[in-house]
Amino acid sequence: MAEGRATDCPSRIATGLGSGFIAGSLFGGIASNWGDVPVVLRNKPWPALVRTGSVMMQHGATLGLVGLAYSTVDCIAESIRGKKDWVNGSLGGLAAGGMLGLRVGRLGTAVGSAAALAVASMAVDASGGKLAGQIIDDGATPPRRIYPYET
Repeated sequence: MAEGRATDCPSRIATGLGSGFIAGSLFGGIASNWGDVPVVLRNKPWPALVRTGSVMMQHGATLGLVGLAYSTVDCIAESIRGKKDWVNGSLGGLAAGGMLGLRVGRLGTAVGSAAALAVASMAVDASGGKLAGQIIDDGATPPRRIYPYET
């Protein structure tokens, strides 16, 4: 685990819930203002603001539950199994995807998103938690000079 990250279960669960809620709220704020404003809300700032807050809460709650499910199951699996490996993350991804699909309300979506998040978590754990491998930062390409003039 990287330095600076919490290792105890309550901190990991709170971090999963909080970061999921914040990310979902930001996404909800963007999603609520992306399309055209309904005719009944045009030139009426208060109802539009209430609608934006409602959409932000819905998205924040959904991704907060996903983060909560992932971190809780990951932590429980780690404490039961006594190991920190890819299986714990896969089980957490399975629970998080299932929570996301159940929040949508369809069983097929729940199964598909559970499988997708389990595979994604397995891939991240297999890569050591890095998004980029050795090929990207191998030093073969010279760094780009941002400021062409010497100071």
